[in-house]
Amino acid sequence: MVLVAATLWGLSGTAAQVLFQHDHFHPGWLVAVRMLLSGAILVLWGLFRQDATVRKLPSDRQVWAPLIIFSVVGLLGVQLSYFKAIADGNVASATLLQYLGPPMIVAYVALKNRRTPSRIEALAIAMALFGTILLVTGGHLGELMVPGSAVFWGLASALGLAFYTLQPARLLKLYQARAVVGWGMLIGGVASLANGPVWRLSMPAFTLSDWLLIGFVTLLGTLAPFSLYLASLSYLEPSETGLLATAEPVAAVLASILFLHVHLNVYQTIGAASIILAIIRLSTASPFSH
Repeated sequence: MVLVAATLWGLSGTAAQVLFQHDHFHPGWLVAVRMLLSGAILVLWGLFRQDATVRKLPSDRQVWAPLIIFSVVGLLGVQLSYFKAIADGNVASATLLQYLGPPMIVAYVALKNRRTPSRIEALAIAMALFGTILLVTGGHLGELMVPGSAVFWGLASALGLAFYTLQPARLLKLYQARAVVGWGMLIGGVASLANGPVWRLSMPAFTLSDWLLIGFVTLLGTLAPFSLYLASLSYLEPSETGLLATAEPVAAVLASILFLHVHLNVYQTIGAASIILAIIRLSTASPFSH
């Protein structure tokens, strides 16, 4: 379940790159559609199943503030920055940069608890930083192989990943994850309409491939992997799911090479491997979720 979920997440980024760079879709538009549809389906499904947590959550005023922060800063922020990193660069570099989130979590927790990271954690953080330098420079330290804006948005998505992993801890103690994420997606989707991106594209201009790619990103790239990932937690420990979730950057890199002809030189390949190995090492020592 978790391997399929991680692979679908990686492939959805590849589909998004095609929409951005070949069909000239705006990242904000795709984020709005993805979040609104996914959130609406999750909430309506919960109401249909008479899920008490889905019904109760929006009426609990005590959680409004953390829920809105989680929705807008967390879910909307991480998706918008991730898609912008793809649009300005490519899905391989964007996904690998986003996966700097777990090392950021480890560093933050260590600072918060005023402790020195363990040797394993310190080594993993160093590997992640080393891998990032090789990934964005391609071994040429005086220049960037990945556009600067793509690096910025990729690092922003890593911060977003760390934030939305840590921030909703209290919410998740009170309500089930599917209720929190369902309402979070819906609220974040509504917030994304501030600039009105959904109405900027002419509907008749859509091709069949556009519809298929949008459907893939929304359904198979959001709803299906989220459901599979949650279901896997009934059988696996969080540390095991974190370990297996490293299939996402692997899938993103392989798909971008096979289908989009993205080229990584030897140094960038070593950098990508270093980041993935750092996440694997951290996931066996410090459980984290996607």
